[in-house]
Amino acid sequence: MSETAQPAPSAATAALTSAGRIPAGRLEGLDGLRGIAALCVLYFHTLGILHPEWGITGKGYLAVDFFFMLSGYVMARTYEHRFAEGYGARRFLIARYRKLWPFMALGALIGAPIVGSVLNDPARTLGIAIANVFLVPAFGSGSVYPVNVAAWSILAELTANLIHGLILWRLPTRVLALLSLCMVPVLCWIAATYGSLAVGAETATILAGIARALLPYCIGIVLWRWWRDRPAIKVSPAIAFAAMPLLVLLWPAVHGLAWAYDVAFALVACPLLMAGGLACKHANAVIRWLGLISFPLYAINLPILLWTKGLGLGAFAGVASSLALASYLALRPNERPAAKPAMAPA
Repeated sequence: MSETAQPAPSAATAALTSAGRIPAGRLEGLDGLRGIAALCVLYFHTLGILHPEWGITGKGYLAVDFFFMLSGYVMARTYEHRFAEGYGARRFLIARYRKLWPFMALGALIGAPIVGSVLNDPARTLGIAIANVFLVPAFGSGSVYPVNVAAWSILAELTANLIHGLILWRLPTRVLALLSLCMVPVLCWIAATYGSLAVGAETATILAGIARALLPYCIGIVLWRWWRDRPAIKVSPAIAFAAMPLLVLLWPAVHGLAWAYDVAFALVACPLLMAGGLACKHANAVIRWLGLISFPLYAINLPILLWTKGLGLGAFAGVASSLALASYLALRPNERPAAKPAMAPA
């Protein structure tokens, strides 16, 4: 799509331009929830890699579905008025890639030696590592991102970003809500077919993973247009902060619900959690810290834990190393966010 030649604005576009401006202030409650979700992913990876025999990893992968919905909300909040003013999809995708790439590239570099030791094929390892460092999937029989498996979700998010910049922002809210409703059976089919929503990382499931991402992302856009940071649903921030780990980690208590639980989390729990995050008006230092480390932690924890396993170290070493590096990356002077109208993207 041309970055200069833009169609005349429709009534919906004009509404976005006039009423869709970003409110002042960061969404620190959502930042904090994103940090808690990243800790849930860390817990899930730690036990899954270092102590799979315990069988208590829970469903930490569901935190990724929260990330997708949060991203849709924040991207709509930050960019939809810009789209209406001529900000093109290509610029949007480049901006998103530049935002997400550095931390994911670091995670890939950390994980590359582990993959090399497994493959024992320097040429193949180098090819996979170079591709994965630049977020290019390496299709084959296993993970599309062997050097940092979590990167599959970034591919899914960037795909949703592209569709957003090209199409979704143009759709009236009612049409987008109806489209989201029509995608619910697809999400149910994915969860029922694979037994859960833990799909997307493998060559055989990457398309299912992208479809998994698109529905909560679209719901996030709809929620922004409906709520404008003032959710109609009243949820206590304290309840939201406590519910996030409980819902994704206390899986044995609801084990009989199987895949239906995953769908309910994505479609019901995530909007409620976001409503609670938006109700948080006075974030403390811990919540701010959680928001700052959330994406660096997500990007680097899995390869660090694999190193921990390879070196024969315990879970404490893996968790402490992940948190320490994420904190360093997030709290460097040039990484501290200035006052912005929008939260850093998920």
